[in-house]
Amino acid sequence: MCGIIEAAIYQLRLQTTDGDEPVDHRSYDPELWEHVKNLVHDEDWGKVASQTAIFVEDRVREWAGDPKSGKGESLVGRELMGRVFSDDSDWRVGSRTAEREAWRALATGFAGALSNVDRHRIQRRDDARRYAVGVLGLGSLLLTQLRHEHGELIEDIQTGADSGVEDEPSSLE
Repeated sequence: MCGIIEAAIYQLRLQTTDGDEPVDHRSYDPELWEHVKNLVHDEDWGKVASQTAIFVEDRVREWAGDPKSGKGESLVGRELMGRVFSDDSDWRVGSRTAEREAWRALATGFAGALSNVDRHRIQRRDDARRYAVGVLGLGSLLLTQLRHEHGELIEDIQTGADSGVEDEPSSLE
């Protein structure tokens, strides 16, 4: 009897989880998910992509202490990602030169290819869901890797603790 009940429960779970949720929230950076979850549930895929791009850039800028250009302006897009993920940055990702270069290319590619198009125009695509979930995945990957490699720095920034990063502005200027 228990086996029949367990099989029935299993079948119900398959029926209720297969297709009811547009994406599995556990697969994404929790803060990013919190930012876009209502858009995902509303299946507003264009906004999922654009808000993901905006959130990732905002979070990277905030964590890195709002790096500035030579003119004192906040960096945006590819310039921001290139600076934050540079070899001489406290926020570089990867343990070897080739890895660091690849992560930097991924981050600048995200900003250049996805962020630009999704923030500056409304896309009408037949594959809008798949595209938005891909943007969400790549944005989440970048944030996840930063959290993995720099969790203590991020925690210090989010809690307002003195991490010493402010004492070293030359690493991002």
